[in-house]
Amino acid sequence: MTIDRRRRRQHWLRIHSTLALSLGLLFVLIGFTGSLNVVGPELDRWLNPELSVTARPGAERSPDTLMAAVKAAHPRRFGAWRLQFPESPDRPAIAWYDKPVETSEESYAPLMVALDPYTGKILANRFWGHTSASWIYRLHSQWLLGGFGRTLVGLTGLAWLVSLVTGLRLGLPGRHRLRQALTLKSRASFKRRIFDLHRVAGIYSLPLLLTAVLTGLHLAFPTVLTTAIGAADFGHHEAPEAEEIAGSTAVSGTPLNLAQAILMARGLFPNAAVDSVTTPRASNGLYRVDFRRPGEHHALTAVWVDPYSGQIRQARNSAHFGRGQRFVNAIRPLHNGSLLGAPGRTMAFLAGFVPFALFLTGIIHWLHKRRVEVVRYCPRLPPAWLRLWHRHGPQARGLASALIRNIVVVIAHVSSILIRRLRALWAQRQRHRTPPHG
Repeated sequence: MTIDRRRRRQHWLRIHSTLALSLGLLFVLIGFTGSLNVVGPELDRWLNPELSVTARPGAERSPDTLMAAVKAAHPRRFGAWRLQFPESPDRPAIAWYDKPVETSEESYAPLMVALDPYTGKILANRFWGHTSASWIYRLHSQWLLGGFGRTLVGLTGLAWLVSLVTGLRLGLPGRHRLRQALTLKSRASFKRRIFDLHRVAGIYSLPLLLTAVLTGLHLAFPTVLTTAIGAADFGHHEAPEAEEIAGSTAVSGTPLNLAQAILMARGLFPNAAVDSVTTPRASNGLYRVDFRRPGEHHALTAVWVDPYSGQIRQARNSAHFGRGQRFVNAIRPLHNGSLLGAPGRTMAFLAGFVPFALFLTGIIHWLHKRRVEVVRYCPRLPPAWLRLWHRHGPQARGLASALIRNIVVVIAHVSSILIRRLRALWAQRQRHRTPPHG
């Protein structure tokens, strides 16, 4: 290796190690919370057994019956409600209210009313961001800091991208040694085995990590890509639309009910599944019916229905989207793995643990390397100190081992107490944060 190549490698190594040592724990946090987000719906139902529903296909209540139960429980909440139908027979229906008084100071914390779609019974009243699954999502996407936190997560993603690129630059040798770089040596020393494990894990997981980072950058800075290709982001309902598409032509007479509005909208898309229906925000507002067309992972098609005349005022058909719009709409399901179904979600879940493996092996290798350098260049200890160590070393090591064992036992005991206390506090917080009826 020439002097110039050695200097360039030292430069790449300095960038890679600096980013890993300074931001590595943040990379690990993003990875862990990302894995939990992949199984967010399952985690939410596991932590909240009251949301369990006994599937009875064909016995579903009408949307008007469900919305009547919601409004009877919350008569003082005026304005639009969005009734989201369950994606599978064993899940509850969710009624969303965008701006509850209890969370008016938060940027986005709508009320979520879970209902049994077969009985119309209200199962739970919760605020988004205050449940376990949504709290983990906020921690992953914005570190609980709102828009400013989303920017910080995006900047951390950029640093992670640089770390991945520099790691690839350091991990891939020349063509003649490529096979050696992609395998683990069975008879290598501990130091070499840790380094090989770090390199092999990074190289094999690089496609998944690059996909997660690049798609995450769009979710953190969505306007960059959408402005560049002239597309819009219809991927989710994280923020309500500011205005209705158009006002109703009349405000007198008997308006259509939810079932009739869905029937009118379904005439345009008979093969699509109804995802949700939104009631008018005001007396001259419109119904909005969202559909999931075959092959889509979230609702991209929408129809606005006049509640008095039944006229279709506007429709958005995802089949007419251009390539740029389709690409933007595929980023979110690609990020969480749902674009590829169950195998994709499994890969996305496992990819979230890779940053921890890379951070752990990288730290061990770095510490081992630093220890070798210190031993190599530190001055010799006085002979009296060495004799004292040889005389009392075994007793000191035994005392240190006993002390460490006792410390571990105490830490485990205190941790169990803290975990029980945190679970009790969390249950108490959930009871206090449950919104009152009305």
